[in-house]
Amino acid sequence: MEIETGRLLSIVASLVAAAGITTPSAAFAADAPLSYKASPQVYKLLGENDQFRVILQTSKPGQRDDWHSHSALATYRLADCTSRLHLPDGKYRDSSRKSGEVAFLPAVSSHSFENTGKTDCVALIVERK
Repeated sequence: MEIETGRLLSIVASLVAAAGITTPSAAFAADAPLSYKASPQVYKLLGENDQFRVILQTSKPGQRDDWHSHSALATYRLADCTSRLHLPDGKYRDSSRKSGEVAFLPAVSSHSFENTGKTDCVALIVERK
């Protein structure tokens, strides 16, 4: 999937601005590694500073990443995505997201993401440090 550089920078700037008004995540989940460290084949660290990380997630159909966690974050879906979020207690949550959707989430403890759809799940993630 190709995305125009100017559009990508505009999206990142919007997400960083929005994430900056959320509360800091002192309760960061230490029970699992960060996404880009746990599954570098899925999560690519695009850049970071002292406050934020910008990560590109690309999950292939049928792919499930390793257990990981996130600090407070904002996501922007670059493609439609059907997925299952696996939780440590054996439960899971299915979801279907559309390209262009933005979501704001508090810190997310240990979990694993599975692409249950037929196309790549691609998202831009801005995590607060």
